[in-house]
Amino acid sequence: MLIFEGNDKFAYRDPTCYLYGDTYCLFFTVSEKDDGYMYNRTAMSKSKDLINWSKPVLITPRDLSVNYCSPGNIIKKGDEYIMCLTSYPMPFKYSVRDHADETARVFTISTKDFETFTEPKMLIPKRDTRPEDLGRMIDPYILEKDDRYYLFFKQNGVSLSVSEDLEVWDYLGNTKGGENACVIKHDGKYLLIHSPKNGIGFMTSDDLEHWTDRGLTTLDQDMKKMPDSRLTAGFAMKASEKSPYGYIMFYHISANRDPETHGNASLCMAFTDDFKNYHYEL
Repeated sequence: MLIFEGNDKFAYRDPTCYLYGDTYCLFFTVSEKDDGYMYNRTAMSKSKDLINWSKPVLITPRDLSVNYCSPGNIIKKGDEYIMCLTSYPMPFKYSVRDHADETARVFTISTKDFETFTEPKMLIPKRDTRPEDLGRMIDPYILEKDDRYYLFFKQNGVSLSVSEDLEVWDYLGNTKGGENACVIKHDGKYLLIHSPKNGIGFMTSDDLEHWTDRGLTTLDQDMKKMPDSRLTAGFAMKASEKSPYGYIMFYHISANRDPETHGNASLCMAFTDDFKNYHYEL
């Protein structure tokens, strides 16, 4: 099911969603081409029925030096809702380089009402490491488990850090995997959803550290009709009790051209109960 369709000027990528009361709050990257540069920003849209979505509202600045984008997920802490996201600096024309430089880092912002948001705050996933020494990292996702927080992020595969307060993080290591990690509980195990070269990949674990590859899906992608496309950035969440399906899978499809990091990307969603069979209409 198509949510927002991209074009030569704007692309819609990297979705995440949170059910706030009876409203689905969808966050995603808006990539804008302008005078040879690529501006990435985080946007929000809302829906009560998963069919009608409000006009996207941009919640981060138009600033090539930070390009805050790629929201990972949202967790509740006290009376705040905390969302992790990425800085994706591109202070150069995309014909020179079509992806962020080495200063890309991971951040959080928070809200109490899904109307106003704080300024982004950088995370330090490796204790006592200077920000300039962290290395390039993107696509954070925070999982709360047993009163601790686990931060997944893209660096040397899927990296993992742990914290008791969202402030001080200890690095635990990494496992082979793609971008846009998303981790949920399913069938008694942790299900890690990630982005291989094309499609949505799956891995399972009992302890968040040792993972077993479970293959991938390309959903409704038809490579005969879209031979140069990439389906990626899968994010799964439980649907509301009103939904006929157990889970919603959000994702985007982009074209491998001019450049793929924009690629006229469109946001889509599908529905599933078992992550094997998918439906595209409610």
